[in-house]
Amino acid sequence: MDANIQTNDWLTNEMKPRISYFWQLGILLGLVIAGLILAGIIQFGFVLTMTDMKTLLSGDSKKLMAAMALPENINKARCMQMFGTLAMMFIPAFAFAKIVSNQSLNYLGITSKINIQQIGLVIVIALAALALSGGLGELNKLIPIPHKWELKFKAMEDDYAEQVMILGNMKTFGDYIISLIMIAILPAVFEEFLFRGAMQNLFTNWFKQHHIAIIFTAFCFSILHFSYYGFLPRMALGMILGYIYFYGKSIWLNVLMHFINNGIAITAMYVATSKGQSAKDVMDESYPLWIGAVALITVVGLMIVYKKICDIKIILHNTIENDIHSIGNN
Repeated sequence: MDANIQTNDWLTNEMKPRISYFWQLGILLGLVIAGLILAGIIQFGFVLTMTDMKTLLSGDSKKLMAAMALPENINKARCMQMFGTLAMMFIPAFAFAKIVSNQSLNYLGITSKINIQQIGLVIVIALAALALSGGLGELNKLIPIPHKWELKFKAMEDDYAEQVMILGNMKTFGDYIISLIMIAILPAVFEEFLFRGAMQNLFTNWFKQHHIAIIFTAFCFSILHFSYYGFLPRMALGMILGYIYFYGKSIWLNVLMHFINNGIAITAMYVATSKGQSAKDVMDESYPLWIGAVALITVVGLMIVYKKICDIKIILHNTIENDIHSIGNN
């Protein structure tokens, strides 16, 4: 059977969509827009508890950041981030699956079983992907852009870094655990449900070409993080996550890899700050291009092995199902 056809037929068990793919895209966009509005309302409410209306309406990001960074507001800022992302990503993805599929849990890859080999390989792939991201980060810096753009993009990076450092303000081990949950685990779940569970599934079914669907979804994943200097690393991460989902059929393998990626960054920040070092230096870390090249070859090799393991798992699954069906007929 052709791999393009095998994947989502096995995943969703639906040969024909109940709703045309064009309208599915419209539904997904509508749900995401509704989620953005809900997230905005939630965040507005949280911000009002951290600062006054005058400061909020002024649009002065520096004052808002300063208010969020106050010790009494850090947990509020974390909750604001969590509930905002829940509204913006997880709820639209889950609602979309319920609308377009009779088997929404299967559609998202929630119920698919995974084995220890897949888990082990995903962990190794995640570690190799960190080195690849570091090399691509260095490559991203070498791409020439107009000076005005450079100043604007660096200002955006500084704002993003400041937000992460506020949310990842870790003075105790308890703060570290809270940051792992709020910044590493939950965003991994919410983002994977939207980008892989909903978006990539839609494009894979629609385009009938999983490579195009994975690349396009990875592009959206990277663009929507609004980080020029992180575009290539996130694009690569999105593609790796896309192939892990396509071959593994389980959203939990994606959550695992995404969590490892986020969790290592949070852990490095915690270790740095506990030693009196700047967490921003850890965030800005990149690797020489040759390390990125070696990591790329390693990731490709690991993905080939991962695909073979997933193919074997699917064959065994189908064989068992056929045997059960045959026994039932007899």
